[in-house]
Amino acid sequence: MTHDRPAAAVAAPALTLPRELWRQIARGTPDADTLRVLRAARAGRNLLLLRAVHHASRDRGGRAGRDSGAAMAVLSAVRRRAPAVFDTLVTDPAAGVVLAEAVRSGRPDSVAVLAVVAGHRAGLPFRLEVPVRHGTVDLPGLGRAGLGAAASTARVERGPDGPTTVSAPGTPAAVRIPDPAAERASGWEPVPRVRLAAPRPGAAPVIRLDSHGPLDLGAPRVLGPQELERWRDRLGAAWELLAVGHPDRADAVRDTVSAVLPLDPRPPGGTRGAWLSASFSDAFGLVALAPLDDPAELAAALVHETQHSLLYALQDLTRLLHARPGARGHAPWNDRPRPPSALLQGAAAFLVTAGFWRREAALGAPAATAPYERWRRTARLACDELERGGWLTENGHRLLDALRDVLAGWEDAPADEG
Repeated sequence: MTHDRPAAAVAAPALTLPRELWRQIARGTPDADTLRVLRAARAGRNLLLLRAVHHASRDRGGRAGRDSGAAMAVLSAVRRRAPAVFDTLVTDPAAGVVLAEAVRSGRPDSVAVLAVVAGHRAGLPFRLEVPVRHGTVDLPGLGRAGLGAAASTARVERGPDGPTTVSAPGTPAAVRIPDPAAERASGWEPVPRVRLAAPRPGAAPVIRLDSHGPLDLGAPRVLGPQELERWRDRLGAAWELLAVGHPDRADAVRDTVSAVLPLDPRPPGGTRGAWLSASFSDAFGLVALAPLDDPAELAAALVHETQHSLLYALQDLTRLLHARPGARGHAPWNDRPRPPSALLQGAAAFLVTAGFWRREAALGAPAATAPYERWRRTARLACDELERGGWLTENGHRLLDALRDVLAGWEDAPADEG
C-alpha cells in the first residue's frame, strides 16, 4: 500500500539514465552505485524542501517566525560543524515527512524537532520551542520525552557541554535526554533499534522501530518489552530468509530500509488484508508493517515496500508520468480506479513481489506458486493499463519496457532467481 500526498517535492527534470539502471530497478535489485544515485536524489529533494522552509521562515513574522529562524540557525550550524550528522539527518525518512509537511502546511516552525535532533547528535548548544502531542515531545528517530503536562509547547535546550533537557509549564522536572540518546532515563523513551544477524558475509542491518515517528497515524504507541521482542524475532526470521535465499533482494532491503513502523495488530475497520504493509512517498526508507508471524510473508512485504521507496527516489530524479489531474485507470489489485502514479507503483512493486515468490517456489516452498502467479498477473495487467493510458513520459516508457522485459524473461527462464 502506498500513501502519496499532494506534491511538495521538486519537479523532476528529464534525464537520460543508463539502461542498466532501469533493469536493476525493474528487478528490485539495484547495485551499490544505483542506490547511491537514488539516495542522492532524495537528499537533493529534502535539501530543496529545507531551502523552501528557510525562505518561508524569513517571511514569517511573530513568534512562529522567531522559532523557525532559530531552528534554521541550529541546522545551519550543524551543517557547518558536524556535516556527517547533517547528511544523515537529511536522508532520514523522518526528515522527508517533516520537511514536506512544513512546506504544505506553511508552518516552517515545525522543523524545530529536526533541529533538536541534529543539535543533540552534534553536541551543539541550542534553545528551541517544540510542539507537545498527547503529553509528549516526539523527536523523530531519537525518542520521546513524557512530560505529563497539558502544555502545547515545550522548551528543549542544551548548553555547550550538555545535557539536553525538555521542559514545559506545569512539569515537575525537566526530562534529560541521555548521551547517547539510545539509553533509557526517567521520562525518556528512546526509539528502539534492532540489529539483525548476518547469516552470510556482509553488514547486518540495524533497523529502528519507529512506533512514534512523525507520521500522523493517531496517538503514538510505545512497544512493551514483549511486543518489542516479538518484533525482533519476526524481523530476524524474515531477514534470515532473505539473506540466505534472496541475497540480492536482501542487499536492497538492507541498504534502503532504515525504519519500520509497527502497525497496530487491530487494523482500522477490520480490513486486515488491506493493511499488511504500507509506504509513504515522503518517507524514503520507512516501511509500515503489520505483525506478520510468517517469515516469508513478512519478507515479501519488506521486498514490496522497498520497491516503493526506490521508485519514490527515482521520481525525485526524473519525471515518469505526465498525466492530467484526475486521471484514473483500472487497478487489478483494487476495486476502485486509481491514479497513474499508483498504477506505476503497483506494477513495479507487485512485480518484485512476484519475483520473490518465484524464487521461493524454486527453493521448494510449496505455498509459493499461487502468490507468484497472482502477483505476476497483477503486475502484467497494471503494465497493460499504463500502456493504454498514455500517461508515461519517455523515461516512464523506459521503466515500463524494463518491467515487461522481466515478465517476458520469466516465460522461458528457469526460476533460479526472482
